[in-house]
Amino acid sequence: MKLLAKTSLYYLIFSIPILIFSGFICYYVITTEVKDSNNELLLNRKFQVEHYLKNNDSIALLLITKSKEAQIDKIAHSNFKNGTKTIFSDTLILDKEENELAANRMITSIVKVRNTNYQIKIWRSTLEFDELIEGIFYLLGFILFFFFLISLLINFWVSKTLWKPFYKAIQNLKNFRASDNELPEFEKTSVNEFAELNNSLHQMMEKMIVDYNGQKKFTENASHEIQTPLAVIKSKVDLLIQSENLKANEVELIVAIDDACSKLIRLNKSLLLLTKIENRQFKTTEKVSVEKIIDQSLLLFEEHIKANKIKVLKNIEEDFLINMNADLCLVLINNLFQNAIRHNNEGGDIVIFIRNNVISIHNTGKEEPLNKALLFKRFQKNSTSHLSTGLGLAIANEIAEVSGLSLKYMFIGNRHLFTLKVIDKD
Repeated sequence: MKLLAKTSLYYLIFSIPILIFSGFICYYVITTEVKDSNNELLLNRKFQVEHYLKNNDSIALLLITKSKEAQIDKIAHSNFKNGTKTIFSDTLILDKEENELAANRMITSIVKVRNTNYQIKIWRSTLEFDELIEGIFYLLGFILFFFFLISLLINFWVSKTLWKPFYKAIQNLKNFRASDNELPEFEKTSVNEFAELNNSLHQMMEKMIVDYNGQKKFTENASHEIQTPLAVIKSKVDLLIQSENLKANEVELIVAIDDACSKLIRLNKSLLLLTKIENRQFKTTEKVSVEKIIDQSLLLFEEHIKANKIKVLKNIEEDFLINMNADLCLVLINNLFQNAIRHNNEGGDIVIFIRNNVISIHNTGKEEPLNKALLFKRFQKNSTSHLSTGLGLAIANEIAEVSGLSLKYMFIGNRHLFTLKVIDKD
């Protein structure tokens, strides 16, 4: 959930108890005002009736009683010491038009006029409090709904205007690559926080580009400087092996040095390749035919396959076209085949499937699963072979990640299975 939407939601949630409390206050204020207003009107009418009684205005009294909003009765005596008592009360009176009991406010008073006691009852219709509560409830509901709509509009407007620099900064972060050697342009803003954020990101990206170029230069120089003496050592060792009059133990030592030198050369190349992959130095992409890459790779490892008497079976329903760097695709498939050959049994098999844009390579080997937690880690060797550098699957996994592919390992039916497919971005 976006920050603005979450903030609006909190405002909406906190506004509900405030509106409910406001509703109670409105109810109390309205009912109090209505009662005070009715009491004042009833009291004025009571004074009028007293005036009519004192003046013996029978016509006016008859009109009041005929309106069926007042009742005047003579009583034998008054129970009140002062002779006059006024009481306000709420009552229900039948409304003949609506044929239902209606809420009324009534005043009851006893007055003494010329030694005669009169009981005066005057009433008038008032608000029905259940309808008042219902009305307030609907009003608050409408206010809440209106407030929600206003929040949505404000949220939309703020996200399009005020927060535009923030979203632009996020987009720049997503698209930024130090290998491009290009700083993105940030949205100009008068908001201090966003301006400070943009300035910090600009400085960070600038430093990343400098660090990247420095690391890239160091890696290339180091690789070149290391590769040159290794090549010299390798050539000298080759010449030394061809020398005559070498003892058997001396030959063994020289061969061991040669193997170690060869391994250092392969390790240096692998580490350089990993660095280039991580730095996204392979930018050129194209539609690559996986079937053709597989054929090239099998041709490359043909001698190793024959030497280990491994059977290779291909089951390709439809060619898989991947949009990636062709050289990296070849390295990826080579490393997977090299792993399948190196960790296979003599006389075993390798089966290749391509169906539904999924590549599956499974092979025989040790009848136990590999450690998935360490499988794609660097320098994790699952083989005792002196030829292994422990970087093959790490490089394959790195290539898969930068190319938008998913490389997975499973152990099914005593067979080691590697699957390769395009990551679903949805």
